[in-house]
Amino acid sequence: MELDISDNAIDAVATIEGIKNLSHLENLHLDDVHLKHVGTVVRALGALSSLRILSLQYNTVEGIITTQDFRNFSKLEQLILDGSPLNTSRGILSSLGPSTSLRLLSSSNTGLSGNLSDHGLCNLVKLQELDLSFNGITGRLPTCWRNMSSIRILNLEDNEFTDSVMSSPLSSLTSLEFLSTSSNHFDIPSSLRPLANHSRLKVLILDDTKLTIDTTVASLIPRLQLKVLSMSNSPSRGFKLTSLGFLNNQHDLRILDLSSNDIQGPFPAWLLQNNTKLEKLFMENNLFTTFKVPSMTLFNLSFMDISNNNIRGKLSTEFWANVPNLSYLNLSANRLEGNIPSELGSMKSLYILDLSSNNFSAGLPIQILLDLCHLNVAYNKLQGEIVLSDHTMNPCLSHLRLTANMSSLMALDLSKNQLDGLIPQELYNLGWLEYLDLSDNNLSGPLPSLFISQRMLHIHLSRNKLNGTLVHALSNSSYLVTLDLSENEFFGSIPYWLGNLSQLTILSLKGNSFYGTFPEQLCRLKSLSMIDLSENNLFGPLPSCLGPLNLSKDYTDKVTSTMNNEIHMIGWPSRPYVRSIKNNREIYHMKMKGEFQAPHIVGFTTKRRFDSYKGYALLKMVGLLLSCNQFSGEIPLEIAILQEMLVLNLSHNKLTGHIPMSLSSLTKIESIDLSYNNLIGSIPEELTQLNSLEIFNVSYNDLSGAIPNKYQFGAFDESSYYGNHLLCGLPLSKKCSTTINTFYISFGVSYTMVGLVIPVVLFINPQWRQRWFHHVELVITTCQSLFITCYYFVQDNFQKLSRGQTF
Repeated sequence: MELDISDNAIDAVATIEGIKNLSHLENLHLDDVHLKHVGTVVRALGALSSLRILSLQYNTVEGIITTQDFRNFSKLEQLILDGSPLNTSRGILSSLGPSTSLRLLSSSNTGLSGNLSDHGLCNLVKLQELDLSFNGITGRLPTCWRNMSSIRILNLEDNEFTDSVMSSPLSSLTSLEFLSTSSNHFDIPSSLRPLANHSRLKVLILDDTKLTIDTTVASLIPRLQLKVLSMSNSPSRGFKLTSLGFLNNQHDLRILDLSSNDIQGPFPAWLLQNNTKLEKLFMENNLFTTFKVPSMTLFNLSFMDISNNNIRGKLSTEFWANVPNLSYLNLSANRLEGNIPSELGSMKSLYILDLSSNNFSAGLPIQILLDLCHLNVAYNKLQGEIVLSDHTMNPCLSHLRLTANMSSLMALDLSKNQLDGLIPQELYNLGWLEYLDLSDNNLSGPLPSLFISQRMLHIHLSRNKLNGTLVHALSNSSYLVTLDLSENEFFGSIPYWLGNLSQLTILSLKGNSFYGTFPEQLCRLKSLSMIDLSENNLFGPLPSCLGPLNLSKDYTDKVTSTMNNEIHMIGWPSRPYVRSIKNNREIYHMKMKGEFQAPHIVGFTTKRRFDSYKGYALLKMVGLLLSCNQFSGEIPLEIAILQEMLVLNLSHNKLTGHIPMSLSSLTKIESIDLSYNNLIGSIPEELTQLNSLEIFNVSYNDLSGAIPNKYQFGAFDESSYYGNHLLCGLPLSKKCSTTINTFYISFGVSYTMVGLVIPVVLFINPQWRQRWFHHVELVITTCQSLFITCYYFVQDNFQKLSRGQTF
């Protein structure tokens, strides 16, 4: 009998009271019900004498559990606590002693920390599956684990264990079928000698594990024959593999991941020759120089990722015939050159092909478009015009990154090539198109009046030669999230309809010839995360409506909506040799999920360099960039209302007035650039409160006074203040005390000298004295004459005006 009341807002204690008389209940799920008073609940559940499976996942458990609370669970076989931050977790584990029937214990991501004691888990003599992953457990493995002879599945991923596998209990657990020690501090020989006798071990996950070089050659051939081996590394952890000799005796591999290591030389074709049942191969981020597969048919190979290596030369035509069932191939970020082989069209099973970021030239063979559904050839040297043709496209084509004209097309990326000509108006017919990237090409001409569908979310057309105005080109794009038209030749005013794009989050019009005043309609866009209008011909004052603009970070759902469809064929396959452990299917699904997500690259200049913000990095990029225009007037005080702002660049304009003291309210700001303006006054001392500020530039203004020198302001160099002749103090060489004293002394001495010298000279020289008094008399007479003239002029004209006469 089974009962599942998960995902409900219930009174757990009252509910348990209602079901504790269900004496035949065997399977109970109380996931995500916000359990409290867990001791009371567990004691009540003890009345369920037939209970075999108890799941308490995703709860915030409170209370105390003792050994006595589990005394009646004599038949409990599975206890699942995943995702519940147990503040009594150690008590739960140590209270399981009497439950000797327990076969599966899963306590992943429950906040466990500290060392594992030798008691508690050691009493679970029948335990077969143990998951302690994603916790903070430290120290060595308990020595009593050597007696856990029944354990088949052990997941210790992402903890802080420090142990030598050579001397740890792991070397004695020969019943293991699945073992993951990823992201710990285990020390394991690169030859895997401690596991040589684990003949039942089929899945071994050693990602980000500290491997030590082991040159010892075992006298006996290892008994283990793995089906899944993963030894990938991140840049900052683990010892990177340079030799694959330890795989010489493996002949039954189905999934192999050796990504992000330092493996050099030619691609190891012998691995494929030895493991003819291999299905998925991850070898990205290594140092391979050539690519060749064995001259044999590999019927089982369906997934192959050799991206981001150093592979040179042309693609061999032999490869395509030897992998007839390949469905995913990623050769991106290498140095491959020449033409893209037309033989790719003969691979009828090929579903996803990524050849981006290479040096392929000429055009794309039409043959390869017949069966592909996902194609990426961006960042190559392809030439010619964009030609759309219905009869050459596969109807399943939904993620094409070269050229297409099918109604199911959702993403089109032709960026970083040498394409020229006009943008086809036929793009409007792609009713499902959501992502378009034609940036970094030589496209020219205006945008077509019917250019995109109303479903479009992301448009990237930067760094082309597009021109004309934007009067109506995109006015129907009411769902736009990203619009990047930077570094083209557009002109005219910024169109009013931009204010109607309520979902717009990223707007970059940098490096064009737009003119006019700041478009106040942009102030209506409450979802904006970044505005870049720099390097245009905009003029006039900055509007006060910039304050209510409220730059937002709400970009998560919008940026992930495109190209995040399931790629189920990439995920970890179902395997009869590992029956339970829940995380297996997700490990590689999560790893590969982002393979074909839209990159969403937006570039702009900040922190004195050009940055490209890509994908989720845009979540953190909140900025206002208006540099290199003709804006005038004072900086609006309301600009400080933009609390989420990280980057403010108003440089190279004609702004006047003082630096607003209110900028100190921008507590998250990282970069402020106000250089090359006409700002006056002192630098507000309050700005030293901006703890996140990394870049501050006010050079070439008319600022004066002492430079603040507290906190991070002491780290800014003199280039931040160049061109302000009345600024003083560090980091400038001009000392404030010397400058101020010298000014006042020279001023006082000068006027004292003038006051003394004139009377002395007039007293000594009668002729000069006569001329001096004549000059003074002339000035007085002139002033009186002017005053009288002005008086009669006003009086006379006032009388005429009162009589109705004209002037």
